[in-house]
Amino acid sequence: MNKIAKNILIGSIITVGGAVATQNIVAGLLYHEYKIKTYYEKDDKSRKNQDFMVLLHGIYGKSSDMESIAQKFKNDYRIINIQYPTTKETAEEIVERYIKPNIEDVNGQIYADNLHRKIENQYYEIDENGKRKEKTNDENAQKNVKINFVAHSMGTGILRYYLKENPLENLGKVVFISPPSHGSHLADVPFVDKLPVMLGKVVPQFSTKKDSFVNQLGEPNYNYMILIGNKTNNPLYSMIIRGKDDGMVPLETAKMKSDNFKIINNTTHTSILKDNRTMKEISDFLKSPDIKENDEKKDDKTN
Repeated sequence: MNKIAKNILIGSIITVGGAVATQNIVAGLLYHEYKIKTYYEKDDKSRKNQDFMVLLHGIYGKSSDMESIAQKFKNDYRIINIQYPTTKETAEEIVERYIKPNIEDVNGQIYADNLHRKIENQYYEIDENGKRKEKTNDENAQKNVKINFVAHSMGTGILRYYLKENPLENLGKVVFISPPSHGSHLADVPFVDKLPVMLGKVVPQFSTKKDSFVNQLGEPNYNYMILIGNKTNNPLYSMIIRGKDDGMVPLETAKMKSDNFKIINNTTHTSILKDNRTMKEISDFLKSPDIKENDEKKDDKTN
C-alpha cells in the first residue's frame, strides 16, 4: 500500500469513526429513560371513582413536557405521565414495551377497585321488603370509570396505533396536541432514514408518504379533539415544511376527518403545552357529554 493510499484509508477511518461517535453522542442526548410518574395514591379510597388521564409526550420528549397539563388536572383525574425513549425502537415496539403494559395496569386498578367495592358490601342494596339483593347495574361498574388520553406530537401516532390494536371498552376521550396526523415534511428529508442510530427508527415512520406508518393508521373511531399552534419557533424547519406550521408540524397534515380541530393562536409546537387556552379546551372537551351518550339519551326520550 503506497503512502497516499494509506493516508486516505486512515483519514477515512478517522472520518467514519468521528461520524459514528457524533451519532452516538447525539443519540445519547436525545435518549430519555423509561419511567412512570403518577399523581395519585393507588390506595386513596376517595379517588376510586375518578377517571384516568394518561399523558404521552412527543419525539425526544420527557414527562416534564406534559407537567403543566398534569398539574392542571391532577385533582380531577388520576394521572399517569409516561416517559418513554424514542431513539431506539419503532412505533410498534414503543407501544408494546412502554404503553400497553401501563394501560393494562390501569385496567387492573379499575378491576381491583370494583372488586373491592363488592367486598365492602356495596354490591348489594335493600329492596322494598327490607331484603338484601344484588345490584344488577354493578355488573358494568368497570365501564363507568373512563381512561382519557392527552398526547403530544409523535405521541399522538403512538396512541393511535395502540388504540387501533387494543380497543378499550372504557375509553373516554382523546386529545391530540400538535399531531403529525398525516406526517411531517421534516420526516421526508432524504437522510433521515439513514441515521437510525442518531435520530431513531420512529422518525421515518412519520413521513408524509402514503405508505408510511402514520398514514396507515386510518381515521379514529372514538371521540377526539385536535389542538395545534400556528407560530413557528424554528425558521429553519419552517423552510422545509410546506404551508403554515407550528415549527414542527404542518397545520394541513395535522387535520383528520373530525371537525373538532382548533388552533391555539400564537403558540408553537411546544409552547401550546403550557398555554391556559389549551388547558381550557382540554377541560371543556373532557367535561362535555359524549356523543354516544347524547344519542342514547335522545333514544330514551323518543321511546
